[in-house]
Amino acid sequence: MIKTIVFAAGLAGLSIGAARADEWGCTVLLCLANPGGPAQYAACVPPVTKLWSHLKRGGAFPTCSGEGSSTSPVGYDPYEPCHDGYLMRELGRDGTVRPACVSVKPVRECDSTDVACQPHDVQAIRHRAQPNFIDVTGPDGVSTRVWF
Repeated sequence: MIKTIVFAAGLAGLSIGAARADEWGCTVLLCLANPGGPAQYAACVPPVTKLWSHLKRGGAFPTCSGEGSSTSPVGYDPYEPCHDGYLMRELGRDGTVRPACVSVKPVRECDSTDVACQPHDVQAIRHRAQPNFIDVTGPDGVSTRVWF
């Protein structure tokens, strides 16, 4: 509850309507660092929407000269993590290589003469709907990954 009040007070202190570029960056950083999500507060929706559009067009993350908060460079990870007990591996056949989730432990026994037998289970990789991300570290040192 106290974090929410402090967050709302900090957000109210920013002049979003007449914001300079640095203020927009600080507003965005404050909104992204919110544990309730970047659009929990109505005042965050316009600057965060502007941010997503700006980044999708290849723009740089806005700067903020405020103390104690930081962001990572924009990252890209197109695949969801594999389920427990599986690791992502590159599998290839006929000159093509594709990522797949492969079971860590064998799931069947194979005779060494059976070249078609696959001892490990293989699952298709899942693609992320939002593959780009930034890591936002708030003044309290807690880092949050935000996907877009």
